[in-house]
Amino acid sequence: MFISHSFADSPDGGVKLLTYSSRGPTQIYYSEISTQLLTETIITNKVLILDRFYSLNVIELSVFLMQLIDTCKGGDGLRNNINKKRLLLYFKSSGSFNNYAIEMFTSIAQIEAITSEEMAHRLTWGRFVNWHGGQGKNIACDMAQEICNRVSKDVVRGMGPNKTVKAMTRASKAAAGIQQIVKRINSESDIKRVSQVHSHKSSIEDELLMVKDLQEIKPFMRMQGRHHAHFDQMQVSPSSGVDMKSFFKWLEKHKKQIAMGKK
Repeated sequence: MFISHSFADSPDGGVKLLTYSSRGPTQIYYSEISTQLLTETIITNKVLILDRFYSLNVIELSVFLMQLIDTCKGGDGLRNNINKKRLLLYFKSSGSFNNYAIEMFTSIAQIEAITSEEMAHRLTWGRFVNWHGGQGKNIACDMAQEICNRVSKDVVRGMGPNKTVKAMTRASKAAAGIQQIVKRINSESDIKRVSQVHSHKSSIEDELLMVKDLQEIKPFMRMQGRHHAHFDQMQVSPSSGVDMKSFFKWLEKHKKQIAMGKK
């Protein structure tokens, strides 16, 4: 992989290409080739590298998404804290997600430094809920809250026109108990719940077609002239674009703001 390059005249009047890689400088002499052709060769190599970078980015983000889903299902608070630190780098690498980066850093600071050990333990392990027990059946607290809100809305909707603030408050507090009572009655009466899951066509045929296409196009093999026209600034990793010097300045700035009660 080229890191840098330059041109110079060779002793026989040709062109000398100096390339600098991780292995050190290399000199290549061309006696019958033009500088323009050398430039086109370097640009082509750069395009092939960027083409490979795009595939690597897709793999990295896909694996990290699988990591987030698995962390939530397992209710693993320690792994969730690690995920936050990686998300901080992802958000900071893009100027469009600065507010998300601040929230990630604030959450990390609360667990690592600001709160007491007891509160840090709660913040670490209190992000997930397991209603029915069993390994790998946790859900995020935010999703559990949304489910509770939906049940409360169903109860309030069933009140008809008899809605007052006091009545809705009382009904909302009783929503969870009402749901358990209804579930127990339906179970004892052998009333089957109407399925809300849609049937889907098997994806095996589509997956086989994708595998066939991948075998033909060989996405991880460098091929002359193949490139992504709209990803000319692609980095090897989504977090590679982070300027670490500016990032540490940003961290120091927000550490002071958090210490003063700001973000």
